[in-house]
Amino acid sequence: MRPLCLDHLTLSDLTALELIDVAAKTGCASVSLFIKPLPLGPYRDLIRDKAARADVVRALRDTGLGVGIVEPFMLDQSTDWAELQSIVELTAELGGRVNALGFDTDPARLRDAMCRLATLAQGAGVKMAIEAFPLSAVRTQADALDLALAAGAHVGLCVDTLHVIRSGGSWGDVAALPPERILHVQLNDGPLEPPSDRYREATIARMPPGEGEFGLDAFMPLIPPTATVAVEAPFIAPEGMTPMERGRIVVQAARQFVDGI
Repeated sequence: MRPLCLDHLTLSDLTALELIDVAAKTGCASVSLFIKPLPLGPYRDLIRDKAARADVVRALRDTGLGVGIVEPFMLDQSTDWAELQSIVELTAELGGRVNALGFDTDPARLRDAMCRLATLAQGAGVKMAIEAFPLSAVRTQADALDLALAAGAHVGLCVDTLHVIRSGGSWGDVAALPPERILHVQLNDGPLEPPSDRYREATIARMPPGEGEFGLDAFMPLIPPTATVAVEAPFIAPEGMTPMERGRIVVQAARQFVDGI
C-alpha cells in the first residue's frame, strides 16, 4: 500500500500526541503537525516548550511515524522572522517539510518573503511547499507555482483538492504543473457548489474523499510517485463520535483512492 499521511487539520481538536496515536492506530505512515498555539485547537508550543517537544519526538519514534508538513508558516506584512527561523529549525528536527501560505497582498513583498523563507529552509536542509488557498493572496496553483519557481529548485507545492476546486480551477490545472514540484497532496471532497461560509468549510466542514462531487478518480492519476499523499478532511461528525472513529472514517475513505495509484 502507498503510505498515507494524516494531516492535523483533519482532527484539529486533538493535540499532536493524540493525533499521532490516531494516525498510528489507523495505519498511517506519517502525520502533519501544528506546532504552536492556534485558535483551531489545543496545541502545545513545541517551539519553546522543550518538554512538549520531547514528548512528540518520543511518540513519533515509538510509533515509527514520519512527519509530512509542519505548520503554520503564514507570510503577511508583519511576519515574525525570528519565530519562523525557530519553526524551520524545529521542522528540520522533526524531519518534516515547511508548508507556506501567503497572505501579504503586496505581490513583490510576498515574493521576497517566499524567497527568504526558502533560503531559511534550504539552510536547515528541509524542503518547502507553497500551498495555494483561494482565501489567501496565493489563490491558484499557477500563483503558487510562480512563487515556487522564483524561490528555488528545492521549493514545491502543496496541492489541496478543495482549494483547486474552490479557486475555480480543475484537475487540468494540476496536470499542467511540473510533477517534480508537487511535494504534498491533501485529499478531501465536497459539493461543487461552494457554501456561503467558505472559511468554515475549509477549516471544519469538508467531506471525506469519495463523499462529494469533486471527481477524485480523475485527480488521483495526476499525483506523482514522489509526492506525500495526505488526507486533510475535517468534517462535521455526529454528536458523540470519538476522534478515533472520525480518524478511521477519513483514513478508510482515502485508502479507497490511494491504493489505486
